[in-house]
Amino acid sequence: MAGMLRTCQLEKMMTKEELEEEQRVQREQLAAIFQLLRDKQDTFGEVTESDLQEQLKLYSI
Repeated sequence: MAGMLRTCQLEKMMTKEELEEEQRVQREQLAAIFQLLRDKQDTFGEVTESDLQEQLKLYSI
């Protein structure tokens, strides 16, 4: 919960352009993580995008 509050505070201090850039980078990172999980199914098992989204909810991402 404290992490969510801090994130909210930081977002309020950012410009619209900074927020958009942050969101773009976050999407790229998540896409790379998802691709890694798919490429390494023998290690991580089958992971769907829905599975990844459920895990991210635990971290308020």
